[in-house]
Amino acid sequence: MNLNSHILLALALGLALFHRVDLAVLVGIGAAIPDLDREYTLLKRDIFRRMQLHRALFHNIFFIIALFLFNKYIGIGALTHVIFDAFTSPSDRGVELFFPLTRLIKEYKLNYEGKESGRGRRPAWYLEDPTRLVERTADKDLREPKKEPWRRIYGPFKNSMLVDWAVFYASGIYIILNEQLTIGFLNWLIQFLYVVFVKYIIISIGIVMFYAAGEVWRRRNVGRRPIIVTMAIGFILILYQGSQLFSPLSIGSLEAVYLVIPSLAVGIILAYLHVKMRKKEVVL
Repeated sequence: MNLNSHILLALALGLALFHRVDLAVLVGIGAAIPDLDREYTLLKRDIFRRMQLHRALFHNIFFIIALFLFNKYIGIGALTHVIFDAFTSPSDRGVELFFPLTRLIKEYKLNYEGKESGRGRRPAWYLEDPTRLVERTADKDLREPKKEPWRRIYGPFKNSMLVDWAVFYASGIYIILNEQLTIGFLNWLIQFLYVVFVKYIIISIGIVMFYAAGEVWRRRNVGRRPIIVTMAIGFILILYQGSQLFSPLSIGSLEAVYLVIPSLAVGIILAYLHVKMRKKEVVL
């Protein structure tokens, strides 16, 4: 989805869940974070395209967990962003939910025509990514330079089309109606502007600077140095005020958390042996 849809949806969700403007704004800020993985001015365009970092670097479950451990409200916003991006098409690149672990396996069993890829007996993903479709329909910086396994989650919807804008307008209408029926929309708007432009002014400016510089870099042939300086200042502002927002998700007992890692590790090993013995090959 477009960034404006992500932020407005997260803001509406934050108001519905917490009934506080400051907490809802934090949820909205969280929804703005994952798309920072497309602002690639520190990398050359061909390197960024080859590494396929957009919808991967900050759109994965491990990054979301880290945000929840830092600030639960920001984590909620980022989670909504990733969930809704998972419903977007291969042209938009969906989400690579388990990055970077997904990059450990580089082979696939069946190609785009459903034929064996000739990978040998190495562990593999099941299908080839629809590389040719992506090459014809995606933005230039998102196209895959070579055949890749299908390791992303895709959906049927396209960015900037009907569903995307429906989410945007519906979220805005909900905010207006809900606040008008509670404290009055004008009163809410005053509180909202205070929170964004006074309480969280530093991180708000940082996000705007970072994204604005990234958009200029992607869309226009401009000098790299001023773009890097602008993005660096924006990133510093984000980190500066972000470091003051520590409010982690509280967990009643850590015993269950400690059991997850060994359980998952042993489960994967047993599953590998099971599939290897029964199928004579390992396909994810």
